[in-house]
Amino acid sequence: MKRILTLLLAVMMLAALPVSYVTANEAPDITVTLDGNKIDFPDAKPYIFKDRTLVPIRFISEAMKADVSWNGGEQEVTIVKGKDTIITHILSSRATLNGVLYTFDVPAMIKADRTFVPLRFVAEMLNCDVDWDENTYTVTITSPPEPVAFPEPELTVHFPENPYEGKLFWITVDNIRDYSDCDNYQFKIDFITPSEFNIYDENMGAILGWETHDRNQWHKIQYADDSVFSVSSRYYTTRENKTTLELKDGMTMEFTLSVKRLCSGEVKEYHYTETFKYPYPAKD
Repeated sequence: MKRILTLLLAVMMLAALPVSYVTANEAPDITVTLDGNKIDFPDAKPYIFKDRTLVPIRFISEAMKADVSWNGGEQEVTIVKGKDTIITHILSSRATLNGVLYTFDVPAMIKADRTFVPLRFVAEMLNCDVDWDENTYTVTITSPPEPVAFPEPELTVHFPENPYEGKLFWITVDNIRDYSDCDNYQFKIDFITPSEFNIYDENMGAILGWETHDRNQWHKIQYADDSVFSVSSRYYTTRENKTTLELKDGMTMEFTLSVKRLCSGEVKEYHYTETFKYPYPAKD
């Protein structure tokens, strides 16, 4: 009888243990590799929370040669890699990448004095490919490829949908982020047909009068505004040319994009042909 009571007491004690405690001890270790190299976690191991794998962000960020800083007062983690700055907060499911907000289904957490984030955070914030093998509990992280000097530009010529946008057209470099191996890339566009788009007159007021401006200038494109060339419906050419230049829907537009890599002094040129779309009259 005494032996039976002892066994019953042992069963009751096991049943009283928290489920998470039993699960945590039964869960196998999670292996994380970065570009084929195993990442060591000396004092904080990856774990699974709500069917999501959380990893210590410091070890992964530093393995990717990113700088990680911690603001205890604000419970804020900042990761800087190249031109990208990532900010998130403990127990927050949101993070910003260069000011752009992202939302995740599992928040950042602190465990064993380390900050843990979901794998999706690593994938989207650090621009990596992340794979999860549930059979071997292995996380495979692949870094983005190194940027190629002088990538091929991807241009789009935009035309407004209504006259209230105030533009005849504008041109964007859609893959401007690819130009990241050198801090100083500059761009300019020179119109072959119609060449009148290269310069325009603008009324600067009663004192300054009319001034002529040249659009064909070297300039740097910002990530927030990827426009390389813009023509307004009001100032699309000079006053003299407005009397002779007839804008027609379907007319041919030819221009050359020049890209200068100041780090090496190289310049490349690209020729484009586009069809002008003109759904409404220009404003005088």
